[in-house]
Amino acid sequence: MKAAVLHGPNDLRVEDRPRPRSGPGDVVVRVAASGVCSSDVHRIRTADVPNLPVVPGHEFAGVVVETGDGIEDLDGTRVAVYPLLWCGQCRSCSRKMYECCEHYSYHGSRTDGGMAEFVVTKSTNLVRLPDDVSDEEGAMTEPAAVALHALNRAGLKKGETVAIIGAGTIGVIAAQIARARSAAHVVLLDVMEAKLKLARELGFDKLVRSDANNVQDKVRDVLGGAGPDVVVEAVGSSPTYNFALDIADRSARVVWMGNIDGDLAVPQHRASLILRKQLSVIGTWNSSIVLPENEWATVLTMVAEKRIDLARLISHRFRLEELPKAVEMMWEKRETYQKVMITVSG
Repeated sequence: MKAAVLHGPNDLRVEDRPRPRSGPGDVVVRVAASGVCSSDVHRIRTADVPNLPVVPGHEFAGVVVETGDGIEDLDGTRVAVYPLLWCGQCRSCSRKMYECCEHYSYHGSRTDGGMAEFVVTKSTNLVRLPDDVSDEEGAMTEPAAVALHALNRAGLKKGETVAIIGAGTIGVIAAQIARARSAAHVVLLDVMEAKLKLARELGFDKLVRSDANNVQDKVRDVLGGAGPDVVVEAVGSSPTYNFALDIADRSARVVWMGNIDGDLAVPQHRASLILRKQLSVIGTWNSSIVLPENEWATVLTMVAEKRIDLARLISHRFRLEELPKAVEMMWEKRETYQKVMITVSG
């Protein structure tokens, strides 16, 4: 099979590998589409992964072509794949908080991921795709579920106001989910006009350049004079982590979602904001595929019912053989992009 294999820092080779086989409880998935996340780009450029060589990619969907012993025959089933492989033994797993597993593996970094024609995974990590959800939309279930998980962590209620800092793929998906869940107002902030333009095309009219003067006043203006009840930071930098505290209303919930790049410094006056405004600062990580809500199934239902639009967020498509080119484009920011999608097979 063809696979993109990371051997070292920026040493990504598309090469032939033996097709994986399923063991007890496993399935083999023929990958149809695989999304490229900014974390994939970082891993590929720096080889900041626990195991080498490894096939990157944690956002993927395809069809089951081989089913191992001990599970129902799933051959021919179209699926998205939850990338976190939990241990089932730690305290978090005993509480079914698999996203917080203490001894997890992970497709694309700790074990082979979706940038290959075939991948072996656990049957427990499969989420079936509705018939009217495409393979590419299936591959975007992972970032969409991450967005939903952040809003669930915030405890978003009907009629509340939401500000999302960062109009990248996950930020815009979060905005769509907040709107679908009856938020009164959703404001999106970004420094890039092109990203705000796409949000406008998706029906959002409360858009603010986060590098504008008096940006806090502008956020309050578009929200009718008050700060947001919920703030989701979807960038991952010290300035935007702090900015989320600035714009939040009193007693608001601030969700830090973006993977932090570098150290976080919170000055004294902003720490005082947390105290004086009685803010709840909430961390979020990954997503959940177990009760009380299978967030992956929820997202796929929302896509099938046309309540959120994932396909419009795909800005670039490359073949598997072109993955190094796609990574270079994203790393060097040669173009404005949202979701970069790799066509693997089909």
